[in-house]
Amino acid sequence: MPNPSQVSPGLPEHSQQSVTQQWLAILSVAVGAFALVTSEFLPVGVLNDVASDLGISAGHAGLMVTLPGITGALAAPLLSVGIGALDRRFLLIGLTLIMIIANSVVAFASDFNLLLLGRVLLGVSIGGFWATAIALSGRLAPKGVGVAQATSIIMVGVTLATVLGVPVGTWLSGLMGWRMTFLATALMGVPVLLAQVFLLPRLNPDKAIRISDLPALFINPQARVGLIAVLLIGLAHFAAYTYVAPFFKHSADFDGPTIGSLLLLYGAAGVAGNIFAGFAANRSVRHTLLLVAVLIGISTALFPHFATGLTGAAVLIALWGFAFGAFPACASIWMFIVAPKDVERGMPLFVALFQVIIALGSFFGGEIVDQMGTSVLMNLATALVGCGFVTVLVLGRSVSNCLAAQPC
Repeated sequence: MPNPSQVSPGLPEHSQQSVTQQWLAILSVAVGAFALVTSEFLPVGVLNDVASDLGISAGHAGLMVTLPGITGALAAPLLSVGIGALDRRFLLIGLTLIMIIANSVVAFASDFNLLLLGRVLLGVSIGGFWATAIALSGRLAPKGVGVAQATSIIMVGVTLATVLGVPVGTWLSGLMGWRMTFLATALMGVPVLLAQVFLLPRLNPDKAIRISDLPALFINPQARVGLIAVLLIGLAHFAAYTYVAPFFKHSADFDGPTIGSLLLLYGAAGVAGNIFAGFAANRSVRHTLLLVAVLIGISTALFPHFATGLTGAAVLIALWGFAFGAFPACASIWMFIVAPKDVERGMPLFVALFQVIIALGSFFGGEIVDQMGTSVLMNLATALVGCGFVTVLVLGRSVSNCLAAQPC
């Protein structure tokens, strides 16, 4: 194996870049994160259009969310171990290129099977990116900028995509059609790819990740409590939220522009929730996660009864958006607090777990919607959130007084 210092001699070292170049390198990864997560969740807002255009049910169309989740769950650990000491710069560039190809395949797919092939390719990009990008954020930051700040910049791209990508995609789909929306997302990746080619420095790993490193977070008892809570609350959210647009169309009889506006409200509330979590979770991540569970549970419990009217739908979708906007930050901060030394080694399996949650949630949500209806799905989601709440309340007591600067 070649010495890392001898690999890719023509590429710049981080220390040889100007501060501006270093910030632009981080920004290229953040915008790449936005494009990637937008691509992952874009089908949520266009399920009705895809199902109608291809002559399939909304539950069947939900495979567009399920398959990337399954592929991402497999790709995260396999790529992390399989690439060995490869320069991570090349990995990030390659994954961005795969994202562009994947969205282009979906945009021009002649049938649903080809469309799903594009979504499988996207899953490879998702899994590899998340297992790599967060761990590298500190190495991209200019001198004097902490890892937390650099990571938060990348996470801004994630959060904006999670809460704004779907509603903006829905809005664009109403203007241009769902195929052009996926093509626009692919084209957004082109300048990101070029920026990464010219701005990312050499990113040779300190050491390759081994298979024995992967379960690090699962072995830590307090991290395991957080993982169980994330699993339960995340399953509830993705099972229910994936089919919010079909609920608004079939149960509330809202038109496309109204649904797009409601999802945009969800996104705006999510941004506020993310900002709130940045302050609250650093003071008590347990109490913040409990609040998230309560708000999502209230939203899913009341949705079948009050979201059929415009006012009720607006209030509940905003409450839901605020809660989920805080959720990813709570999950990450929990892990950094209880297992700061295990986060990098355990990140691939953490990413895999999150992708499994997305895949299982959207798949079983689709089955329940097709067989029993959206109201039953919302009730089951409420029960899952309740289990997550109890897990944090009972098993996470020792995390209450932990601060980000003073790990448990």
